[in-house]
Parts: sequence; structure tokens; C-alpha cells
Amino acid sequence: MPLPTDDIVKKVMQFLVESYAPGRIPRVSVAELKVSCGLSDDEYQDLFLLFHRDEVFKLVGGEWLQLDNLIGEYAARINHCSLNDVLQFTRQYRSRERLRRILPAIRAARETPPAVTLKAILELGSATDEGRLVQAVSVPWFEIMRMIEKDPDAIYEIDPFTWEEIIAGAYKEAGFDEVILTPRSSDKGRDVIATKTGVGSVRFFDQVKAYRPGHLVTAEEVRAMIGVVTAAGNVSKGIVTTTSEFAPRLREDAYIKTLLPYRLELKPRDELLSWLASLSGSPLK
Repeated sequence: MPLPTDDIVKKVMQFLVESYAPGRIPRVSVAELKVSCGLSDDEYQDLFLLFHRDEVFKLVGGEWLQLDNLIGEYAARINHCSLNDVLQFTRQYRSRERLRRILPAIRAARETPPAVTLKAILELGSATDEGRLVQAVSVPWFEIMRMIEKDPDAIYEIDPFTWEEIIAGAYKEAGFDEVILTPRSSDKGRDVIATKTGVGSVRFFDQVKAYRPGHLVTAEEVRAMIGVVTAAGNVSKGIVTTTSEFAPRLREDAYIKTLLPYRLELKPRDELLSWLASLSGSPLK
């Protein structure tokens, strides 16, 4: 299928954005679109197949195009319009739209009795003194991984409690023999406890910081994890995982650098996404 040129795409997107203006029915006629944008039948057909596939609009009654809500969202980017930009935007928009639908369901499941909660992101087992055992990862975990693959910035749409479940699921997928998701309160500075048994056994404490860009993990927060690891004794390493970054020069802190990387590990956004990608088979970035 021939791809429409950037010039054609920009003309069409400008026309659609204007047609989507507040107070108007988000629908345009095929004939009006072709005339207003100066499209030949072949140019329209090429563009229609691409835009219909990406759900920019739907064909109604053979003569009308029903515009999707993403047209309104795209308005702010119209000056930078190109074919690649539109396609990238629509795919990111779809991933976030799906994430917005799935996350409330996951949160609702989390608040219901255990028999229902099990089918959220994780399949949980019996309770221990430290939390709930993770038996397996459920389908929504992989769905979220695919959404992040399409739009890495979608990670900032995910609430902190869901991130704890995602990280617990990641350890289970990584082959740890015992993974515990700690309770929301009284977690003693540990969100996830992951253990490998047998020869060379290890036990990790992971604290998850679901922060937005610009909200950096501080040295004080990392030192708190050091305190948890030191007090617990029966742990190989403390890990601080974040969707953001760590404060500048934090790794040079006198109380931190001597423990890196064997007793303490810092996992910022890019390393987190790379780790998840290795477990899900998705090229997250």
C-alpha cells in the first residue's frame, strides 16, 4: 500500500482537527474531505486504509467519517504534523486509552475479597508473616508490558500499588523461587521480597518508587533502604527501583557507594524498562 505524503497527511489532519472543534458533531463527509484537501481517489484510498486501520476515524454509511477522540488530543501537535508523528501518536494514544480502562479494573479487583483479587495482575497464594506469596503472573501483567512497549511514557499513568505488583510479577517471571508482596501498611521499607533457594541462595528486598519525571529519588530515601537491610540481617541485597531517576552524585554518597552493587542496587527508569523487556520479550525503552 503506497503511503500518503507528509503534505497530504498534514492537510487532512488540519481539516479533521477543525472539523472536531467544540460544538460540532465529530463527523465529516468523504466528499467534503476529498474536495477540501484536494485528494484524488487514489490518494484518499491510500490515506483511508491507513487511518481507518489506526482508528483515526470510522466509515459510517459509506459516505461519512466518524472522527475519534484522538483528533481533539492531536490538535496541540498539528504544527509538527507528519505521517510518522500521527502514527506514533495514535499508537501511544491507544496504549494509554487501554491502560486507563484496565487500571481501574485492577484497582477494583485489589479491593475485593482475595478470591477475586487473585486474577488482577498476580495470582496470589497464602499469607505469610511478611505478606502474600506470589504464585504466578496473570494475563494483565503481559498486557501492561505490551502497552509500555508501545508507549514507554505510559508508565507514569500507573499508580504506585500497581507498580509494586508489576515488580513482584517481574521477580516471579525472573525465576525466583519465592516472591512475597508485602502489605501496603507496615511493609517495613520492603515492597517486594524475592528469594532464590539452593546453592548460592539470595534474598532481595525491593522498594519501589513510582515517581514522575523530575521527582528524583534522594540520598535520604536510599539510606533508609540501607537501614532496612542492615536491621533485617537475613537479606543479601536491598534494591531501590524507580520509574524516575536518582539524585545527581547520589552514588558518590559516603554511606551509599561502599555498598554498590553487592549489598545495594539502584534501578532507575531505563534499567527498569530494560529488565522488564528481558522478561516480557518486549523491546521496552
